[in-house]
Amino acid sequence: MTGFDRLRILIVENEGLVGCDMAAFLSDLGYRVVGTCTSSDDAIRLFDDLRPDLVLMDVHIEGSTDGIETARLLQQRGPVAIVYVTACADLETVNRARETHPQGYLLKPFSNDELRLTVEVAAARVQDEIERRRREQSYFETFESLADGVIVADLAGLIVFSNPAAAQVTGWPQAESVGRSLHEVFRIYHPSGEPAMVELATPSQPSQERTVWLTTRKGQRVALNDRSNPLRDQSGQLTGIVILFRAQPTQANITASAATHERGASTQAPLVDVVESISDPLIAIDGSWRITYANASAQQLFGRGTDRLLGADLWDLLPAATREEHYSSLGHAMLHREAVSRELYLEEKQTWIELRGYPFAEGLLILLQDITSKREEAERRSRLDRLESLGLLARGFAHEFNNLLTVLLGNLSLAEMRLRTVIQLPEIHTAKQATLQAQSLVQQLLTFARGGAPIKRPTQAGELIEQFFQHHSRAPRIEYRLEIVPSLPTLAIDPAQIRRLLGNLVRNAEQAQPNGGVITVRCHPHDPGENYPHELTADQPMLPTGILIEVQDRGEGISTENLAHIFEPYFSTRKVENATGLGLTVCESIAKAHGGSISVRSEPGVGTSVSLYLPVDADGEEVDALGLSRAFETPPQTTSTRILVLEDDPLVRALIVRNLTSQDFEVTETVEGTETIRAYQEARQNNRPFDLVILDLSIPNGMGGVRAMEKLRQIDPEVLAIVSSGYSDDPVMAKPASYGFAAVLPKPYEPADMIRLIKTVLSQRTVGR
Repeated sequence: MTGFDRLRILIVENEGLVGCDMAAFLSDLGYRVVGTCTSSDDAIRLFDDLRPDLVLMDVHIEGSTDGIETARLLQQRGPVAIVYVTACADLETVNRARETHPQGYLLKPFSNDELRLTVEVAAARVQDEIERRRREQSYFETFESLADGVIVADLAGLIVFSNPAAAQVTGWPQAESVGRSLHEVFRIYHPSGEPAMVELATPSQPSQERTVWLTTRKGQRVALNDRSNPLRDQSGQLTGIVILFRAQPTQANITASAATHERGASTQAPLVDVVESISDPLIAIDGSWRITYANASAQQLFGRGTDRLLGADLWDLLPAATREEHYSSLGHAMLHREAVSRELYLEEKQTWIELRGYPFAEGLLILLQDITSKREEAERRSRLDRLESLGLLARGFAHEFNNLLTVLLGNLSLAEMRLRTVIQLPEIHTAKQATLQAQSLVQQLLTFARGGAPIKRPTQAGELIEQFFQHHSRAPRIEYRLEIVPSLPTLAIDPAQIRRLLGNLVRNAEQAQPNGGVITVRCHPHDPGENYPHELTADQPMLPTGILIEVQDRGEGISTENLAHIFEPYFSTRKVENATGLGLTVCESIAKAHGGSISVRSEPGVGTSVSLYLPVDADGEEVDALGLSRAFETPPQTTSTRILVLEDDPLVRALIVRNLTSQDFEVTETVEGTETIRAYQEARQNNRPFDLVILDLSIPNGMGGVRAMEKLRQIDPEVLAIVSSGYSDDPVMAKPASYGFAAVLPKPYEPADMIRLIKTVLSQRTVGR
């Protein structure tokens, strides 16, 4: 954790178990978590005591103020970076949070990888800011204490810093010199009386001391030894100059009239005349847009020598469209003596240039920098931001939409069961199939946006592939070939995610053959000898470590140049077809989430082969086909079958109650976690405990399933519970036993699936007894 080990992190999280998990995970990564709390008052107290550098802040927290207002209070108390970790995705909350300038906004539920990446980015920014403040403070403390005079000026020649020694020599107090022109405060001349220029050091010509004469504010002449160096930022970009000087003790305070030299001052060369060493193009123009100076880099940029460049009109060197777009801005800056910054595109060179202009004499001093790579990086980041925004939208959309799909699917299933003995209605079956397809689309949106932790179940890969093609809408003039080796090992995978991955690969293969062709899908054991041919010495055959699924086409292939970018978000060679460029990005995310990998081989004109490797013993907790956690041990059975339900959506809750009561279960319904805890505790006190609790994972503006389960386990360590959610990619749904749950029930589901899961959980409890 080099560089981050000094970073102090405070976690303010409404759900204590989640906060503890975050702290443990970040500590394992090497971060220093100095404290956790659940309320605004504790957050302020811990901030004052511990002075953290980074705060992970929930929005809905205990106390008189919410997380956003608490973040404002912390920022008023001292420098601190904020990362919001919340389930709130509404526009009003996001806009309020944006006003506090957070370093990140992580939406619940989230995976460990998402938490790690968010904190890594925030930590890097915090570390850079700490280093910048430390460096600036060190510089200024050093400059302040120097016996030599120090003056710092920006590119426009305006003074931004002056130390006490400089004030004493020049006669200009610090408060008055800052903001003034360098040539007004630091007027220097050669011994011959000619105006002297500031000489910058270069890599090939280090700074050397020289003797010049300074005219002070009172008109006195003082002999100085001075030297100057360019001032650059962390990216190496020139931002100004630093001048160090001291008065010669043998030439102190020689009085003379400054007027003698004022005539020479008017002919003093511009500052740019001494910065030939600057790597970026630098030019000076007069009030008629004529170029009066151009350094070597500017001559190279415009492809002209000084004989053809000096005196040329700036706009004659730039495309006509550039003048139309930027003339008024540069003219306004020149007229009002203001700095200006513009971005120009040189179409002939396919290059983006940043133009920064500063008032100088009657015209402008213009620094040009190639920012093509920065523009490309900014565009890439913009695409990632759009992907993150899609994730925020998808999370809220999926939860609400899956609730509606649960109601639709449940009522259709109940109607089908009631009418089964009376009449067969194919319309109901068709409606159910459409609902299941809608569920698949929602999961596809979630996967495109964020990937998601897989809910692993024992699965036969060969059967999954065959079932996929039974329902796949086949493209015209495409021949599909399946080559599946029999008796493949059972894998612990998320069938829905692997089907989506396979769908993306098959769709790509179809689009690569618009005029028809052949798609071959192979599924066979992975042979370690292919990767490690010299490391396998055993004579007897080894058990397969995993399987390979290959999708091969005979299409146009992928060029070597494009092959290096195919897994990048939004990269696509089919722009005219409105391709999103997210398909292979999602495939890679799913493969890695299963502990596997994906690789691509392609030859232009021959075709493409994509190989997916899935290990037999993939990491992660496994649930069986009914969603039961295999890590869960059940408590002893009680005398009655009573079920406590937590569900905030009234339609879903009514469906659950109707479904359970039809099976003679005694049901108590609640809409918020605290109500659930109270009902469970009262039932135990009345000696009528609940046999099972069904908890919705997310309760907006209230206590959700994780926090409620934490409280229930404090009351009854042997509580038996099922977690249900429309957030099917949540870590809780992937690892239910880690949070105390016996099983998971992803929304939407059919009533029969719920009854089957409940009876299985209850029967397993009996077997456990």
